[in-house]
Amino acid sequence: MNYKVGVNETYWNRRTNMMYYQYIDFLVRAFAINAKNILDVGTANTAYIENFDWISDKYTLDISKPYSSPNVTSIEMDFLEFNPENRFDFVTCLQVLEHIPKVDEFAKKLLEVSDRLLISVPYNWIEGSEDEHIHDPVDLDKVNKWFGREPSYYIIVEEPLRDTKKGKHRRLICYYQDEPVNYKKALQNVKEGYAKEIKMNSEYDNSNQNLLLNTIDLLRKEQEMNHEILETEFAIRDIETRLKELRNENKSKRQKIKALEDQIKKQSEKIVLFRNKQKYCKRQYTKIQNSRAWKVTDPIRRIKKLVK
Repeated sequence: MNYKVGVNETYWNRRTNMMYYQYIDFLVRAFAINAKNILDVGTANTAYIENFDWISDKYTLDISKPYSSPNVTSIEMDFLEFNPENRFDFVTCLQVLEHIPKVDEFAKKLLEVSDRLLISVPYNWIEGSEDEHIHDPVDLDKVNKWFGREPSYYIIVEEPLRDTKKGKHRRLICYYQDEPVNYKKALQNVKEGYAKEIKMNSEYDNSNQNLLLNTIDLLRKEQEMNHEILETEFAIRDIETRLKELRNENKSKRQKIKALEDQIKKQSEKIVLFRNKQKYCKRQYTKIQNSRAWKVTDPIRRIKKLVK
């Protein structure tokens, strides 16, 4: 396929089979099945917006060379300076936020231009693994701080056959909308959307349709498992944080105990010193009482007591 502007075909061809894009396609169909227009912010060298052919008005925005084609209108400008006359039905912003210096402002601006927003970020990629990523590692807590709210739905997507040691095999996808998510309706939207495409495309037969619908169910189950994995990771992180706190508290208490023990030792040494002095004084007193001078002067002391 020949693209008009903004796509490096070699770069895009390496990415088209990524599991991540299958989830994006699935979720856009789930939540934007009735959208009349869509805006993709930071499209760069990707053409996934072409897949949403049921949406009549498609727009891309990027600070330099946004993707463009006969089906897509491009807007070349800084998104923070973008002030559309009307809000969009649906907005996507995929693998962009990790590059943005003013990320909090950028995130809140995304919520301003549409009631429905789908974003993705690299999930817990190791700091420094990508030169252009300035916020790694990114997790759900960090994204929540950027947007000032929790997503309506989120999922962690793992790419198969990727080297997990490099830590670049997972992405976090978050979806935001104002009203509660109707999961049953969203799943039905996906099934109806794929079924409509199959019906319109004569090269698919019934077996392909059943296979595709089964794939949808498998994706849903995989999402559920990923949710469980994510919840477990959060639980482990909370436990590790509490363990670290307890260790710090324990270290602090051990230091206090050591300081008190040192004080006890010093006071005990003082007590021993005072007792030794006391014994010395008693010995001197006894020695004086037993002396000849003391005994000779005893009558004088008695007379003094009588005079008093």
